[in-house]
Amino acid sequence: MRNPFLAIIMLLPLVVGLGSCSEKGSESIRIQMNWFPEPQFGGIYAADANGYFKEAGLDVTLLKGGPSVPAPQMVARGQVEFAVVSGPQLITLRSQGGSVTGVFGTFQKYPRGVLVRADSAFDTLESFWKSDSSFMAQDGLAYIKWLRKLYGDPGVSFVPYAGALAPFLSGAVQGMQCFAMAEPLQLKADGIDTRVFYLADEGYNPYVSVIAVNDDVLKSRPEMVEKFVNAVRRGWDAYLASPDETNARLLELNPDLSEKVLGLAGPLLRELVESDVTRNHAPGWMTEERWTTLIDQLVELDEVDGDAREKAGRVFFNPPLANAEPSDAAG
Repeated sequence: MRNPFLAIIMLLPLVVGLGSCSEKGSESIRIQMNWFPEPQFGGIYAADANGYFKEAGLDVTLLKGGPSVPAPQMVARGQVEFAVVSGPQLITLRSQGGSVTGVFGTFQKYPRGVLVRADSAFDTLESFWKSDSSFMAQDGLAYIKWLRKLYGDPGVSFVPYAGALAPFLSGAVQGMQCFAMAEPLQLKADGIDTRVFYLADEGYNPYVSVIAVNDDVLKSRPEMVEKFVNAVRRGWDAYLASPDETNARLLELNPDLSEKVLGLAGPLLRELVESDVTRNHAPGWMTEERWTTLIDQLVELDEVDGDAREKAGRVFFNPPLANAEPSDAAG
């Protein structure tokens, strides 16, 4: 069984991001992103741009991520107070003794899936899986194991995922793994219609872009955590309602983005980050049922040990809503 988190033993330097010197009387905190500035973090950047952190008495430094930045390990080691991680990473960390807790679950629908052209003959993920097509994907990932469990051995031939669209555009591969906020939007911006088969619709729906806090911080500074999360909640409400100002900032921070892609991101984000749960509570709200299901699936897929539930303990906590009683929190 893979053990990816214990394999990283070298401490990487922090990546310089947004933020300023701490103002008098404000609490300085850092949040490490797990990727470059993009719309998937829109609510966090909006909270900063709109001054919601500052209003809460927080001086927040937003640290850019990337493929070489081990955000989960950094928050577990206490190098930063908060980090953006995936649900499976959080469970794995906690089952291995990592002291981190999820406090905000951005995506209510798992944004990963399988991408095919809109005019392809495939109308379901199962039909693609059982075809003799070429599939550009990283075999062995948890969701690939899930598809094997659902549909048996694949008919598709795996082509190593290279992070490039060229094989898909040329027709060398007929399908590819994707992140809904990335490849599909870029292709749509270029005038190419596609169809995404979401893994969530196949029963695999982990939380991702989870904001996790170091447990020592949660224990010693609970009021700060509550203020931070409520500012992020306000940020997501603001970003979904009016993203232009924050998008302009994202463009400055990440020149690889385009205005067209950012314009397409808004409606899709709303589909993925809002749910009946968030509408009844607040952006980022998480449920025990979802986390329990995910742990059971990771055990079934041999991603974590069978006693992961006991080892992991409390995986998440929903800080109380602003001006609410602590009993309104769940987790």
